[in-house]
This record gives sequence, C-alpha cells and structure tokens, in this order.
Amino acid sequence: MVISDITSSRVNMNVFENTLFVDSSSDLAQIINAADAGIWTFNVSTKKATWSLGFYKCLGYEPDEIECSHSNFVENLLYHEDKNAFLASVKSSTAHGQAIHIRLLTKTGYEWFQSSTYKHAGSIISGTLINIHPYRSHLLQAAAVSNALTVTAGLAKLAGWEMNAASKRLLLSNEALEILQLQRPEVTADRFLSFIDPAYRTMLHSAFEACLQSGRPFELEVRLRTLRNSALWVKIKAVAIISDQGECQMVKGILQDIHLTKHREDELVTMLKGVSHQNSRLQNFTHIAAHNLRSYVGNLRSMIDLYEEAECRDERQEIFAQIKKSGNNLNATIEHLNEIAKIDFDASNENTPIDLEALFKNVINVLQSTVQATQAIITSDFTCCPSVYYLPAYLESIFHNLLSNALKYHHPGRVPAIHCETKMENGHVYLTVEDNGLGIDLEKYGHKVFGMYQTFHSHDSAQGIGLFITRNQVEAMGGSIYVESAVDVGTKFTIMLL
Repeated sequence: MVISDITSSRVNMNVFENTLFVDSSSDLAQIINAADAGIWTFNVSTKKATWSLGFYKCLGYEPDEIECSHSNFVENLLYHEDKNAFLASVKSSTAHGQAIHIRLLTKTGYEWFQSSTYKHAGSIISGTLINIHPYRSHLLQAAAVSNALTVTAGLAKLAGWEMNAASKRLLLSNEALEILQLQRPEVTADRFLSFIDPAYRTMLHSAFEACLQSGRPFELEVRLRTLRNSALWVKIKAVAIISDQGECQMVKGILQDIHLTKHREDELVTMLKGVSHQNSRLQNFTHIAAHNLRSYVGNLRSMIDLYEEAECRDERQEIFAQIKKSGNNLNATIEHLNEIAKIDFDASNENTPIDLEALFKNVINVLQSTVQATQAIITSDFTCCPSVYYLPAYLESIFHNLLSNALKYHHPGRVPAIHCETKMENGHVYLTVEDNGLGIDLEKYGHKVFGMYQTFHSHDSAQGIGLFITRNQVEAMGGSIYVESAVDVGTKFTIMLL
C-alpha cells in the first residue's frame, strides 16, 4: 500500500492532522487511530483516500497489507450488492451524516458494518465504519427463528390466547378463531368451556382455577366440539402472568390442533392391540397344536408298539380298539384346530345386517330336542338393539355355544332358565346370555374358562372347545367377552359385539 512517501506508522499518526483536524494536536490523531472504529476521508478533487488504524483493524489487516484507495474500497472490499447503496449515501451525504448497513470483505470473510458518511466544506468527504456483524447476525438469526416459528406454528396449527384474571374473558388469536370456527376474538371463560367435551370440562375448569389461584401452569389434551359441531382433539397449554405483589393478572397460553396426530395414535394403538391379540392367539394355537398333536402321536406310537408285542388275538383287538379311538380323537382335534385357524380368515369377510331375534330362534330350533328334554325356559329381549352388522356364521356359533352350554350344565334341582338380551353402553353393543345352572368356581378356574379343552363339570359330551372358539371369534371381530359366575347360582356371559 502507498499512502505517501512517509512511513506507514507516521502516516497513520498524522493522516487526520493534515485533513479534518488541522487545528488539533497530534494527541487527537492518536485517539482517532486507537478508536474501535474505522475512519476514512476522501478528497474529491485529488482522489486521495486516507484510512485510520482502526479502519485496518476493523477489516483485520495491517496497513501495509492492502491498498488504501477509493477504488480498492469500492471495487474489492465492498460487497457488490451494497455498492449502489454506499455510493448513493456518499453522494447524498450532509454534515450530519447518513448511516447505512453494508458488507465488507475482512480478512476472515464478509462482515456487516454500519457506515456513516459526512460531507465537509470544500471537497472533503469523510466517514466512519463500525463492525456490527455480531448484532446483525443475531438479528438475522432472530428473524429466521421468528419466520421458522411462524411456519412451524402454521404447520403445527398453533394458536395463541390470553385470559384476564379479573374479568375471565379470553382474547383469541386469529388461529384460535379458525380452530374453534368463531368470528369474535373475545369470549368468556364459560363460553370457551362450553366447547369442551363434558368428559374433560371439569378437569380443564380445575386447571384454570389452579392457574389463577396459585399460578400453576398446565398442559392438557382435551376433546371439543367447534361452533359447527366438528369433533376435534386439541392441546391446551397455559402459564400465569404474576404481578409484583404475587397475584395472577393474566393467563396466557396456546391452543394446538392435534386431531390428526391423536387420530393416528388411536389407530396405531388399535392396530397394536390387534397385532398383540393375533400374536397371543397364534402363540396359543401353536402351543395347543404342538402339545396336543405330539401327545396323540406319542400315544399312537406306544399303542402300536404294544400291538406288535401282543401275543394273543384278544389283546391285539383291545389295543387296536384303543388305536382306533385315539385316531378318531386325533381327527377331531385336527378339525378343531382347522376351525380355529380359519377364524381370522373368515373375519375378513364382509359383515351383513343380522336380525338378532330371527337368528336366536333358528338356534333354539336346532337345540329344540335338548330344550324339550330339560323343559328349559328361554327368553330374550333384543329391543335395545334389534339388529347388528356382523358375520352371520360367527353370531350363530356364539349363540349356539352359549345356549348349548347353558342347557348342558343346567342345575339338576331346578328348571333351566336362560335369558338373552342386548344393551347399549358408551356407543357399544353388548349381548348377554344368563342362566341359573351349575355355575363355575371362578376363583379356582377363572383363568381357564376360555381355554381349549377346559371342562369344569362332568358331562359325556363335554369337549372344552366351545368357549375357546367363541372367544376367538369375538376377538377376531374386535370385541371382547367376559364371564360372571357363582357355584350353584348360575353364569352370565357378556359380549361386546361392536
């Protein structure tokens, strides 16, 4: 760099003494050069530029590393997009100065500076440079964060609200109005609570009161109905604004539409429950198949060995009869397992509307001989839900298994009485089958009631397969079954069909 024939150190000490500060002492030049800012001058007539030591320091250079000239500054150091703004500020400069933000190429890269330009008497123009890069970076980052938050809020469907502690009136943001489908931005707390599902209203009211009284923040997920009666899941967050005296002046918070997320969570939970049920049933089926078939095969092998070792004809005939009986039992077991294996496949078939009374009477007709033999009294009441969408084969099987069990295990000391009915609870259809038979000791056998080949009373035709199949059919349709029973009193099965 060439400023003059004087050495660079001397130039930087005296540069302003010979221009702007001709009536000042050299001490002022030292102060200027030591300032944490860059100062420059430009003589329009001679085209000579002078820079202070602070100017070089701002850019990260030593005085002899770059050329001190107006053209170098404008063409090489000044960012090209800021050139027009800088030249315009120089051209329109006054004695009071004009500040703009520009980018300059420092030794480590482009950084932001505040540039102020002053016009003096004659042909002298001067200016100052102050590094504002950290401030500008923070400003840009804040703007980026603000923009990101705005975008995120839009994507997340976030809305703001605030409630005056004294009047208990809520001021809703435009986003909150959109979520609730309202027009007016101000509503009372009671009006807001009226949108909340009754199941969550008391909980939310208590949370509001705790926030107002003790400043306790809250975050709740609740279900509501919008003005147009659309069901919606929302998340409500709130914090209290406390005065210097410790009193709550205001409650502020956000309202977030989480309906889609909640819906997908519910779908996932339902799916996982279904998978869990299927896995459990598959494991149970595999265990039963392996255990029972292995038992039959082992038994057959043993009897075949005995048959081959038997010496007399009568002994062989007796063993062969046992082999035949075991083979028949094996065939029955395979049929049972095949029926169980088909349950999930059949459950995928299309449901059809079923008249419960008509299906119920058909099943009673099939069991008519047993009904007459036991003189059973069978009643029904399907008025609460006369028909359901279900698989006809499954519902017929459920009726048949439960009714035949009630007849089979009736109490010998009284006439069998069986009653079936439907009821509605919380949007679900329930079917109950209740009898006054022998009953089951649930404390002893409760965990085995729906197991395969589990019997709790002696009966010639008892196989212990009916309730196992019934439970699998009900669960395959997404329902559930449970039993209430007392010994010598009777048994009641309750099935959630839908």
